[in-house]
Amino acid sequence: MRRVMGNFAFLVKGRGVAAVLLFANATLMARALGPIDFGMVVLIQTYALLTRGLLGFQLFDAIVRYGVPALDANDNFTIRRLLRVCWRVDVFSSAASTLIAFMLAPIVGPLMGMQPNHVVLLTAYSLVLLASTGNGTSIGVLRLFDQFDTLGKQMTIGPAVRFLGIVIAWWFDSPLVVFMAILAFGSITEDLYLNWFGWREYQKRLRPKPDDGNLKQSRMAHFPGLKHFLWVSYWQSNIDLVPKHASIMMAGYLLGSAEAGLLRLARQFSSLLSKPADLIRQVVFLDLTRSWNQGNDAFKTIAYRTALLGLFFGLLFVAGGYFFGDDLLEFFVGKEYVAAAQVLTLMLLAGTFDLASSSLRSAAYAMGHAANVLKLYGISAFVYLSLFIVLAPWFGLISAGIAISVAAAIPPLAMFAIIRKGSSPATNAEKY
Repeated sequence: MRRVMGNFAFLVKGRGVAAVLLFANATLMARALGPIDFGMVVLIQTYALLTRGLLGFQLFDAIVRYGVPALDANDNFTIRRLLRVCWRVDVFSSAASTLIAFMLAPIVGPLMGMQPNHVVLLTAYSLVLLASTGNGTSIGVLRLFDQFDTLGKQMTIGPAVRFLGIVIAWWFDSPLVVFMAILAFGSITEDLYLNWFGWREYQKRLRPKPDDGNLKQSRMAHFPGLKHFLWVSYWQSNIDLVPKHASIMMAGYLLGSAEAGLLRLARQFSSLLSKPADLIRQVVFLDLTRSWNQGNDAFKTIAYRTALLGLFFGLLFVAGGYFFGDDLLEFFVGKEYVAAAQVLTLMLLAGTFDLASSSLRSAAYAMGHAANVLKLYGISAFVYLSLFIVLAPWFGLISAGIAISVAAAIPPLAMFAIIRKGSSPATNAEKY
């Protein structure tokens, strides 16, 4: 728990600064552009993130899952071979997502109610995805070698660049295209920063030895179960995109760009919980994987205690959103955005469930139940989409909050049952 909390502190410092900057970016753009144009910015940015996510593999999880045993055995060649395989997947997914986003933009734009000038911006912004090539592998290298301080710093780069640009654009009352250019530059900057430090850590830690084999011959078949793990984590990441990005695109299609902007604002406020949930998964997975393989009693202790801490922390924010949500939105972004207050409270509740389930999900992954977790989140995503589509014509924007709260409660309950029944490989070996 001490190591988990120490690594978590590194990421929280970076994510805390990033959260403040992202919040400031959203509020400044919302005030400067108004609900409709702000909604367009949200849809353009979300489209790129959604396309990249749909074709992105969670390579950093695979690198930790298969790299930890090799690292503990001081087998650098196996780690380098694993990274070579993951790098190939990384390059392919980045190129494919950029090409598809660029080609589909003229089709998707009009469906979202965009004018021709907005479609041009959507198409041009798609090219930003090229800079993300290698990000998954770089994150995996940094996490494998406990470089969470570097990851924490990286989280602040893009938001800081965007904040400085947005302040200048807001001051000079700049048009929509200037704000989009600033967002693109910030995204490219943080991607290049991450890849640079990932490559530097690789060179520092994994220098080749004279008797090492040829890395060009590295194949996925050299790592039993890796292909299955990548596919499972791939579909898991796609399911995770449903409440994060797909819901915003759906709101834009069903309710309009202004409502999509309101939903994005609610998500921005609720990210005070969803972002820490992502960080917890990053931090605890390394130690839970090692504890599970060693049959350490700390495995369930880390999983359960972290979940309970997350639940308690999240409920405090839910109470704050319920009593002060209207005042917060009016103070920060104006009266025209107060309509998102009820959605904000419900999304904070969903974020609380996600925060509680973050360590449970990592524990289930370490136990080898990634496929079962995928099924759980698949059911959750189906419930969310079904409720949103059915309720939207009657309840409008609040239907998104109702749907995500109900759906988010499913995974933590089921994963708790999975972990409770499990026993480690080392424990099973002792029985015989």
